[in-house]
Amino acid sequence: MKDTRLLRTLKTFSREEMKLFEKFAASPFFNNGRNYLPLLSELKIFLSGIDSDNFSYENIYENLYPGKKFNKQVMWNLVSGLEKLALEFILQTALKSSKKERSVLMFDELLKRNLNSEIFSQIQKTEKYLSGLKYGREYFSIRYIAENNKCEYWNLAQGRQDKSLEGTVKSSEYLILNLLSELSVIAWDLHVMLLTYNTGKELNSAIELINSLDLKNLVSIAKKNKSEYADIINFYYNKIMCAADESNESYFFEMKEYFENNHELFDNQEQRNTIITLANYCALKMRSGNDEFLKILFELNKFRLKSGIENLNGRINKALYHQILRNALSLGEIKWSEDFIKVYTPKLKKEHQKTMNFLASGYLSYAKKDYADSLENLNKVEFIDIRDKLHVRILSAKAYYELGSSESLFYYIDTSKHFIGNNSFLEKETKEFYMKFFNFLNKLLICKENPDRNKLKKLKEDIHFDRTLRKRHKDWLIEKTDNLIQ
Repeated sequence: MKDTRLLRTLKTFSREEMKLFEKFAASPFFNNGRNYLPLLSELKIFLSGIDSDNFSYENIYENLYPGKKFNKQVMWNLVSGLEKLALEFILQTALKSSKKERSVLMFDELLKRNLNSEIFSQIQKTEKYLSGLKYGREYFSIRYIAENNKCEYWNLAQGRQDKSLEGTVKSSEYLILNLLSELSVIAWDLHVMLLTYNTGKELNSAIELINSLDLKNLVSIAKKNKSEYADIINFYYNKIMCAADESNESYFFEMKEYFENNHELFDNQEQRNTIITLANYCALKMRSGNDEFLKILFELNKFRLKSGIENLNGRINKALYHQILRNALSLGEIKWSEDFIKVYTPKLKKEHQKTMNFLASGYLSYAKKDYADSLENLNKVEFIDIRDKLHVRILSAKAYYELGSSESLFYYIDTSKHFIGNNSFLEKETKEFYMKFFNFLNKLLICKENPDRNKLKKLKEDIHFDRTLRKRHKDWLIEKTDNLIQ
């Protein structure tokens, strides 16, 4: 019983949610007159960690029904009933916080009951809520629903088709905007999957479907008709086309310029989503060898920090912190990086600050060519996840090479390859890349110990034409090979 669906569900409840669930389970409206609180009390004891070794259906039944013979069916019925209540509680909690779903359900029910004054009041409440929202998926979807509701109110409740005309026109525009905002996310998800995985016909068909839409003409019509949302439509068009036609950089630059000048028009979710889209585009361009986007990403990162995008509750995400630092150092922005570490390390989660400071110091010392200090800091990194280990392994290997510590490096390469090869948490592409790097480094080290110009030229050629290596690591390996050839 320790791993039932009910217990897995209850484990997700916060302390406050558990208190609310007790009240929920006690309500006759939901529990159909059955008292589930004694069972819930028993389960809470187990969830708290007290006496968990003696936890079983039989022991719970004995506590619930002292002196009675164990009845398995009764226990199953109780557990099943409480499980249904827990799922209903999750649904009601979600519904309570979802303005869109509440608006749809409430309007439909009021319309069925011919409560016309209440319908009008509900429309006014929705309008008031929308007045406090900025552009994004929530805004456009609720706007579409609100305009549809107005149409139905005037058509069905008041019999005034003439009054519904404006709502019909507006709802069509909001429907398009909602579709574009959704497509801008889906298009990028599909694009990333296409680049990352060996995908099948279903994914290619979905991409072809998006590409078949005449979105350019949609933008032209919006501009021609001087639509209030013409610029927003054009923004989403550029965002979608960045994924659909990555080679045409004009979509990226037009989207970037509009967003940087108008980001305050959008809600937090759309701001974060757009800045991630822009950063991902830069990353894809850099991987293909376009170094211009290193600087573009650096400026984009400065913008996202200054504007506070993704700075949730005064915090910065660990992965973002790492990306910003590495990007800055790749451009030789050492002073800027020092200031960044000083200001933003305290803004990481408290449990991440110490180890990320060591990792950042390792990167910084390496950039300053103080390789011994870099290794000293990297050795102090307490790994948070598998990615941290991989970053540390590559940077440490490079530092060993720069220090000329061949014996230590041969050993380090061997242990790194074993670590990567035996790790089941790494996806195939990531494994292939890291294994390839250490294999090339091993060959480079052998050539360094026993120089052979022909072997070095062959090694450089192999590195150059390899399609697995990331550009920054490929460039480093080629640079070290060239140093030995000269």
